Amino acid sequence: MLTSGYIIGEQSAAPGSCDASLLHHRTSHDYTFASNIAWSYSLFTLQHLGPAFVKLGQWAATRRDLFPVSFCLRLSELHSSTQTHSFAHTQNALFEAFGEDYESRGLVLNEDDTILGSGCAAQVYKATLKSSTSEKSVAVKVLHPNIRMKVERDLSLMLYIANFIDRYIPLQSVKMLSLPRAVDNFADIMRRQVDLRIERDNLEIFRENFGCSTKSSPAINFPEPQRHWVSEQVLVEDYIGDGARPISDYLEDDSVNGLKERRALAGTFVRSALKMVFTDNFVHSDLHPGNVFVREEKTKRNETKYMITFLDAGIATSLQPNDRKNLRDLFKAVVLNDGYTAGALMIERARFERCSSIPGGKEKFASGVQDIVSEFHDRRKQGLTLGAVRIGALLAKVLDLCRVYQVEIDPAMSSIVISMMVLEGLGRSLDPDLNLIKSAIPFLMGKV
Repeated sequence: MLTSGYIIGEQSAAPGSCDASLLHHRTSHDYTFASNIAWSYSLFTLQHLGPAFVKLGQWAATRRDLFPVSFCLRLSELHSSTQTHSFAHTQNALFEAFGEDYESRGLVLNEDDTILGSGCAAQVYKATLKSSTSEKSVAVKVLHPNIRMKVERDLSLMLYIANFIDRYIPLQSVKMLSLPRAVDNFADIMRRQVDLRIERDNLEIFRENFGCSTKSSPAINFPEPQRHWVSEQVLVEDYIGDGARPISDYLEDDSVNGLKERRALAGTFVRSALKMVFTDNFVHSDLHPGNVFVREEKTKRNETKYMITFLDAGIATSLQPNDRKNLRDLFKAVVLNDGYTAGALMIERARFERCSSIPGGKEKFASGVQDIVSEFHDRRKQGLTLGAVRIGALLAKVLDLCRVYQVEIDPAMSSIVISMMVLEGLGRSLDPDLNLIKSAIPFLMGKV
């Protein structure tokens, strides 16, 4: 049912940020018959609990910093085993969004048209959009039936469980997790996914940031939403083309030419990620290999040019000014080996912190940041490459330190860290020798 040319959002042929190389070692003898049965039941249960639980499982599949690799690989099956809805629902959604005459106005979608993918919130068809002078292929994204009601039901259950644990398990470690707040943050993410007008707005911002409309063949591209063909339940956007390949295809090619292609892609990919974080402060927060596609074009000199397209932009994150400064300072700290100053500034900028009420708390927190930074800075002997340095892991350790010392930061920072870990993991799979800090310096210095 799925085609190889287009896979949406949550649906992916690759498992989030789990390195593609690990998949090559995932063979039938890795799991016992009993574990296969247990996991099949667990995944079946998650799928039938509701879309928010599926999304939670998909998110957990990308968190190798929190869970074992085998756990991530199992949950990554949720990326490619979501259910589809009927064409009758799709047609009703189109009637409601654009009127019963939508086909006479140019949008042609038939029951036998290809389903390109189906995620926990929506599924996508390949269709045709006609005008008086031309016609082109488009992707039509349609929310699943009753998705908003199901999401709110799931979130209510999650919040009930989180409040119960927070109230009745009197452990400081549990209190520090702030589970109700975590559910509130997750709820905001899920609610953004069930209004496709938000994805349209995000796509337009990304296209503006990367100059997609002004360049004839941009290195980074986002699909263009079609004006007058967007509603809460339906989004019509550019079809990226049958010639586009998921970036995971390149990760599987270890030939000499394949490694050359990956190096060519890595620089463009990493610079786009740094631009989102440091220049635009508008970060695609649902990235995994299934949302990144590559199209190859030949130049006049018969050289290969690559265009990377990011899909499924329903979730985007921006940081508050102080947290942007904190993130920039942490990157500078790795370059300068000055984590203590970065830690002290984080306390100074925090909206709430308890370091001041703990004897020596400020010094311990700042020293903790220095220790984390020094560990990473010391790897400069190996070169500050993606293979040697795990910036995402550094940021995750700093967030954990903030939790221990109760230094409050914007919850969006966690989303940025997760996004950076996924981006970094994908960049590392493409080219572990790419010097991350060298790539980041122009962005840190505000020259890009």
